[in-house]
Amino acid sequence: MGNKALRFWKGKIDIVDIEVPVIGDEEVLVETKACGICTGDIHTYNGLITSPQGFRFEGHEPTGIVSKVGKKVEKVKPGDKVTSMGSPSFAQFFKTDQKIVEKIPDDVKDFAVWISEPEKTVVTSIRNAGIQIGDDVCVVGCGYMGLLHIQSMPRNINSLTAIDIKSDVLDLAKKFGADNIINSKEVDPIKESNEIAPGGYDVVVEAAGVAGVIGLATRLTRRGGILVSFGRHMTEEMLPINQWHKGMDVRNISPGYSKDQVKDFVDAVRLMRKGIIDQRLLITHRASYEEADELFKFACKKPDGYIKGAILF
Repeated sequence: MGNKALRFWKGKIDIVDIEVPVIGDEEVLVETKACGICTGDIHTYNGLITSPQGFRFEGHEPTGIVSKVGKKVEKVKPGDKVTSMGSPSFAQFFKTDQKIVEKIPDDVKDFAVWISEPEKTVVTSIRNAGIQIGDDVCVVGCGYMGLLHIQSMPRNINSLTAIDIKSDVLDLAKKFGADNIINSKEVDPIKESNEIAPGGYDVVVEAAGVAGVIGLATRLTRRGGILVSFGRHMTEEMLPINQWHKGMDVRNISPGYSKDQVKDFVDAVRLMRKGIIDQRLLITHRASYEEADELFKFACKKPDGYIKGAILF
């Protein structure tokens, strides 16, 4: 049984043969059907994330069909359609622990919309963001992860505001439940926000990962409020610590912040099963693994209309 995999070099992807993983008693071998393209994968492709070998095997947002299970696995069986967090999973087969494998509906045909690892990180974010009943909440940056935040946000808050520079993603934010949308390219987001939440928002989630946005998010957060730095920043920048001195709780909720990775993962898949998280409008581009290099080049440009890509096997 062969196992084609994607090997990442700076600005290039090769297709190579690797060994099919050998599973342990509590592990699951999955035949990959789709794997999402993460921002981290794009940074690897661009050479911002490197390794001593000069290349890396990537992928950690897979879905597929169970091929083989270990002796002590009871959660799934061969033939089950599943979503997982196994890595590296830009390959025809990957292995993972049974704790982070969840079944998806048997009638699933579009495996890409059942990618679940990003949803797990959003559950981690919201669970640890300190959002309370009646809060005014703002999400700055409405790319894929920002829109997932908006879909997953508790509905017992007072208001939810979405800020971005693209009208198409703001339209989606409105569709997914944002009470207010602000195009910061067209209007002053501070002035507009003062009309919505005088004095600032109780919780601001910075999901853009773009230089300078953390400053805007700081100004949007009220005195004593909570600023969540969620977006992945790859360059050093000046932080507005002088403004933090007004009194605010700054939380860097990266995926590793999770207190219980398994619970966050399982709860994320439950939200997907309930339709609270729905990716049909979010997974905008797909390509077979043979065409991965072309899709990565496209994704790096972040053109209008692109939200999230997936590689199919």
